[in-house]
Amino acid sequence: MANEIYHKSNWGKPKKDGWGDVYFNPSATNQLYTRSDNYENVEGTDKALASKPDTQSVLMTPTAYSVGSMNSILPPYEVLSELITNGDFATDSDWAKGTGWTISGGKGIATNTSIDSIYQDVLTLSKSYKVSFKILSIENGSLKIGIGINFSQEFTEVGTYTYYGTPLNDGLLRITPSNGTNATIDNVSVKEVRNADFTFDRNSTATRVNKEGLIETVAIDTPRLDYPFIDGVVQSEPSLLLEPTRTNSIPYSEDFDNSDWTKTNVTVTADATIAPDGTLNASKLTENTGNGTHRISDTTIVSGTGVAYTQSVFAKSGGSGRYLRMFRGSGTYNDAVFDLENGTVVTTDGNNLISVSIEEHSNGWYRCISTYTTQFSNIATYYGLQNGITDSYTGDGTSHIYLWGAQLEQGSYATSYIPTSGSAVTRAAETANGAGTSDDFNDSEGVLFAEIAYPNPTTSSNLRIAISDGTTSNRVLFQNVHHTANRLQFYVIVGTSTVSTDFYIDSSDITLFNKIAFKYKTNDFSVWINGVKVLTDTSGITFPSGTLTELAFDGGDGLYDWYGKTKELSVFKTALTDSELEALTSWDSFSDMATGQLYSIR
Repeated sequence: MANEIYHKSNWGKPKKDGWGDVYFNPSATNQLYTRSDNYENVEGTDKALASKPDTQSVLMTPTAYSVGSMNSILPPYEVLSELITNGDFATDSDWAKGTGWTISGGKGIATNTSIDSIYQDVLTLSKSYKVSFKILSIENGSLKIGIGINFSQEFTEVGTYTYYGTPLNDGLLRITPSNGTNATIDNVSVKEVRNADFTFDRNSTATRVNKEGLIETVAIDTPRLDYPFIDGVVQSEPSLLLEPTRTNSIPYSEDFDNSDWTKTNVTVTADATIAPDGTLNASKLTENTGNGTHRISDTTIVSGTGVAYTQSVFAKSGGSGRYLRMFRGSGTYNDAVFDLENGTVVTTDGNNLISVSIEEHSNGWYRCISTYTTQFSNIATYYGLQNGITDSYTGDGTSHIYLWGAQLEQGSYATSYIPTSGSAVTRAAETANGAGTSDDFNDSEGVLFAEIAYPNPTTSSNLRIAISDGTTSNRVLFQNVHHTANRLQFYVIVGTSTVSTDFYIDSSDITLFNKIAFKYKTNDFSVWINGVKVLTDTSGITFPSGTLTELAFDGGDGLYDWYGKTKELSVFKTALTDSELEALTSWDSFSDMATGQLYSIR
């Protein structure tokens, strides 16, 4: 089990019901309990707890997380009543015994067993369990716990062992030996564990901006809480960052002095200044006194022509050098010039450019980004200086800029930085799903709420968030529409083919953080975005009791994974009133709205 962490919260007083549920001990005022290895985002969690109706049944703020898990705040972690009968083997009853098993003297006894189990049929497939037992003696062989056919490791020594899991295939709780095991056991316990944590998966490392504003690498299967910047200052409330698989094709993303990079009328000084990751490994690019372009280049193979690629680099002004020219091509270029003093795009050129942008980081660093469609499969990526007027000029021998973190990735927008040091590197796709149980959802009515930012106005496929039964048959879902920029679609499907409601709206900009609430109730469906009711439908049914079982960053069936940034995702067990939905999706003030959408106030 993950570490148990108590966090001193500034939010209100706990009570027995409602929001008091978030506390491990309702009498311990202001001690917020969570099951996590890591805990961040105090302000975001306190704000979410203080401002929501008590009918909320699931609340995920990007706050507490463990390897393989993104923790929710509601419902609390709860171990329910005992399910095993005769777990102390007081009588020779209740247990089904495989070959070699007997019950005698208050013990379960395995005598030169085969691989047959002693078991009880007490589990439900959709639920999670905590199982423990004690090995009193073991002479040879091993024993393992089976939650269905989801098995623990093998235990070979005397002691008490605990295993958590969800049953696969059947509802049997098994104690299973290896062939030839001689052992005695006691005190078998099985209890259901209730929580609404997301199962998180990413089979590679990845980077994020941490709360100090530095880019850092996080481990495999560890969720990323990514902190934004406003005017170069890191903010206190992060978002959960979910991204698709991407590959950085540039083999040396930080070592610009490497021979893989061709230098033209420049010198490269390694380890010249502090990089965005906080280490002394950013390079200085200094123009010489030659007449012509002043640049470095790297030739990489891309996937044919007419394919969207995004090029990026972190750059910083050197004072006398303030303009970065970033381009890619051969004969015909995809060209952009960036002002590293003012953080602006100066010029762009190239018919196949899709977009050009610049993002401010801390300490004078900017991430410069250009997206385009390829014209050739084997062409060079360039980063160079520019004098503010032309690309080709006589250098002064001293003007310079700083570079770090070059990236070339297939896709129509930039994703988080992927470091390389000799070859291309791939970051795996991320998934977060499986939150909640049937106890956490109201099949007849409710609200699905999210504060999210999509990665792009149009994406390669629809990106979905859903409450469902784990299939396409029954679900409450919203998504972007990939072929139409900034379009959001909402629908409810009941019983495979019955579409209760299906409507859409063209939003102003889905790449900003928007507060979205989708209410479902028989003959009463509506959508609220940023404090305004934008869609209604007065005809349609909802679900039979016990239908909805999970909340996921996908379409409910494990497909169409959602990618982007999430500040909050939650479910309410009642169809909130219009006034409640307006309050839920609104900001408290103009400054709160501006900060929430990462605007500067000037």
